[in-house]
Amino acid sequence: MANEEIQKQIDEINRKLDLLLEDASVRKQNQEALNDLADDISLISKEAFKYLVNDLDNAGVELDSDALRCLIIKSIRNLANLGRMIDTIESINDLLLDVEPILRQIGLDGIRKLNEIEQKGYFDLINQFAVSVDKIMSRYSREEINKISDNIVIIADIIINLTNKQTLKKVHAVSVALKELDLNNIEEVSVWKLLFRLNRPEVKKSIGFLMAFLEKLNNTETEIN
Repeated sequence: MANEEIQKQIDEINRKLDLLLEDASVRKQNQEALNDLADDISLISKEAFKYLVNDLDNAGVELDSDALRCLIIKSIRNLANLGRMIDTIESINDLLLDVEPILRQIGLDGIRKLNEIEQKGYFDLINQFAVSVDKIMSRYSREEINKISDNIVIIADIIINLTNKQTLKKVHAVSVALKELDLNNIEEVSVWKLLFRLNRPEVKKSIGFLMAFLEKLNNTETEIN
């Protein structure tokens, strides 16, 4: 009975030893593989570096080994910063991927809006305005244009007054009357016809308007001066 127990313990010990030996063998193989890999990498790196040096030398580029070594050391020392920089680049790339559809849609909307503006003739209007400004610049001297600039406030007041609805109606009526009036076929009016027409209501109203206009004009000139 005691011999059987001893034999079991010996078998268990042998089994554990076999496992240890097998693990050691695997470790040895892995280490040998790593050493072979390191040797291969070292050999390839040396060959690649040699070819790189030859190519740079043929291209007339002088390679500073000390500077290269310093660069490698700095790169290794700043691996954390390089990692953060790569993360930032990835974040920017993700942002661009997200923004790209929005920018594309904005571009398409902008093109459609520009096409709509062109169809409505706004660009032609701007072009005609530029042509008109060019004609003004070529017609008047710089001193005359400066006078316009000096009196821009008065000009603006005139434009604002002209935008009044009643004023526009009067200006429109004057323009229509001038358009319909044939200056080449004006009837001669004698003194008797003039006296006769003075009794007409529309003539009296026109004379009253003219008198009121002249009186208001005189008062306005006095206030301005």
